[in-house]
Parts: sequence; structure tokens; C-alpha cells
Amino acid sequence: MLDVSPVQDVFAVPDLLVSVTIAIAIGGLIGLERERMDKFAGVRTMALLAGTAPAVVAVADRAELPMLVVVYLTLVGTLALAIAYVRFRLRGDELGFTTTVTVFLVGVLGLLVGYGLLFEATSIGIITAVLLAEKEVIHSYINRLTDEELSDSMKLVALVFILYPILPTEPIDPYGVVNLREVLVFAIFVLLIQFGAYISMRQFGGSTGLQVTGVLAGSANSLATAGVLARMVNQSRKTVDAASSALLLASGSMIVRNAVIASVLAVPLLWVLWLPVAVMLVLTVGLAYLSLVRGQTEEEYDFDFDSPFSFVAAGKFALAYVGIVLASVAGEELFGQLGLYATSFAGGLVSSAAVAVSAATLFSDGSIEAEPAAGMILLAIVASLVAKIVLVELLNDQMRRQAILPMVVIGLSGLLVFVVL
Repeated sequence: MLDVSPVQDVFAVPDLLVSVTIAIAIGGLIGLERERMDKFAGVRTMALLAGTAPAVVAVADRAELPMLVVVYLTLVGTLALAIAYVRFRLRGDELGFTTTVTVFLVGVLGLLVGYGLLFEATSIGIITAVLLAEKEVIHSYINRLTDEELSDSMKLVALVFILYPILPTEPIDPYGVVNLREVLVFAIFVLLIQFGAYISMRQFGGSTGLQVTGVLAGSANSLATAGVLARMVNQSRKTVDAASSALLLASGSMIVRNAVIASVLAVPLLWVLWLPVAVMLVLTVGLAYLSLVRGQTEEEYDFDFDSPFSFVAAGKFALAYVGIVLASVAGEELFGQLGLYATSFAGGLVSSAAVAVSAATLFSDGSIEAEPAAGMILLAIVASLVAKIVLVELLNDQMRRQAILPMVVIGLSGLLVFVVL
């Protein structure tokens, strides 16, 4: 009898073809930048070099000849050195090894694709392309780097790659909520946001740099952003309006992030959340604009920052973070658990995004209805605003009218709309 294959088998794309195509795309992306810079080994060379690797891996596996991979890497290394020789001897270019190293890396990325490590190969390829394309920006920053900035950068690397792995993974407090790794991650977030603000101020200058910091950093960690902005106000009183505006925008980014997370995980929640979220966003943007108009300037602020990283400030913010976590849990222990809403508010003091995920998951599982789930998310948002209010008040008393009162209005308005409508 005639063996008829299923339609999906007939039109199935061979795995090897997919791997070669992905490898060619990665090599072509990197080669595009090299060709734009008029370097040896452009789009075609890099694409073909990377595309050959999955084929080599396939042949080596089927023929049981693993040495073919070693031969391929040897040829790639020889090609890389030959390119350096040609550039130096025939064209008289300055002796540089960026293209040489890039050629070898492209070959290795092709092998990663051949072994099925698609995410790793694609991620490294994109990072490499960005690193090559931003040469002038990187060199400009390095040339302006002070010894203290370099030292602080090394300290940050040590925190991430040396201290973080050796910290205990279990909580260290009686309540079981203070995890040293999470505290360190919060401190690292603060340092990275400080660095982002530092770069934004250099790039955009004045109040615009603060607004960019608020919008971008707020979506990652709005509480850490609040701490950084409050510190800036302590450094320069002239920034109080612009920093308050940036803090409100950071809060707006947090609101959008939580609503998007919940809506993606459980689409029906969008129809319950959209009105209170829209009201809070309109108020946030409007109040941020009014505050920005008062403090709009393109002049450089008089910051007394020796470095974009302040480890002392990050430590203070981390301690405040721990205090908020313990206070929320202790309050729940003292006054009893008032159900989902009390838990959501306590959780929102620490991570409103985590509460949004939890609420959407409970709704998707059928454990709760849409309105209670939306109420959990809104309470977490309000709790996040409360945490920022407490943190800012602890750090300085100059942002009450411009930032703290508006956040109170924003939070109460969202809850009022949800309860009434």
C-alpha cells in the first residue's frame, strides 16, 4: 500500500535549513555593521561563515566525526588572522583586532545555532552588533571616565558576579520575607537607575534628562526610581519641580506596566481595569506636566555627584526597602489577614507587579471573579504609591506639595472610580 505522509510532514521545514537560516541572519546582522564601517568581512562573508557552522555540526554528528568542528574553528581562526594581516600589510590600516575577533565570534555563534542554542546565539549576536555600532559613543564615554567612576564600576561588577552568588537564598528574618539576594537586587537596581539618570542628564541635559529617567526607570522599579530622584533633590533644590514630575511619570510607568501585565495574562481584566487606570494616567500625566512647566530648564543642574554610582545611597534605599517589607508583614500579623485585599496591599508595598501576576493567575484559574482581581491590582498600585510616599518623605521634606500630594490624589481617584463604577 502507498504510504501517504501527513500534510504537515510534507510541508515541514527541515531543522537544518532553519538552523542555517538563523545563523545566516545573525552573521548578516553583524556583517552589516562591519560593511557600513568599510571593514573587511562584510555582510556576505559573515553570513556565509555563520551559515556554514550548522551544516558542519550536522555532518559531524551524522558521520560521527566531532573533529570536523575543531577543523572548522581552526579555519575560522586562520581566516580571522588572515584578515588582520591583509588590513595591516596591504591597506596600511592601523593594527586592530576588532574585526578579527568578530569573525571568530561569528563562527562560534554559528556553532551555537548548530547545537540548538538559538536564544543564546541570537542574544549574543544582537549584543555584539549593538556593541560594534556604538563604538563612538562607547569611546566618548570611556575617554570622559574618571578614576573614581571606573573604580565604582568595578565595585558594581563585584556586587553582581561575586557577592550575589554567595548570598543565602533563604530568608533570614522570623517572618520569612527578607531575602538578602532580593535586597541586593534592589540595591543594584538603584545603582543602575542612578547610572541611567547620570547618562540621561549628560545626554539630554536639564529637566528633560530627569523625565527620560522617570519614564524608563519607573517601568523597571518605580520605588528605586523614587529614591534616586529624592536624593537628587537633596543635592540640588532647583530640581524639586523637575524631579517631582519625573517621579509622577515613573509612577505612571508603573501603573501602565501592571495593567499591561494583568491584561496580557487575563484579557477580560482589561475591561474592568481600563477606566480607573485611564483616570489615574490622565491625572499622572497632567500633574507631571504642571510640575514640569514650573521647573523646565535645559541648563545643567548643580549636582555634587562625584560618580554615577552612590553605594551609600543604595545601601540606605535597601534598608528602607527592608523596613517597608517588615512593616507590611508585621501589620498583617497584628491586625489579622483581611482577605485578598489586605494581602494585595501588603504585597504591593514590595512588588506591585508580583501582585498583578498573582491576581491575573487567580482569575485565570477561576479562583476569583474579575472585579476582585482588578481590586487586588488597584490596591497594589495604591500600595506602591504609598511606599514611594513614605520613602520620599524619609529622604527629604521638599517634595510634599509637588509629588507626594499628587500621588495621594492619583491613588484615591483610581480607587474611587473603581468603587463607584
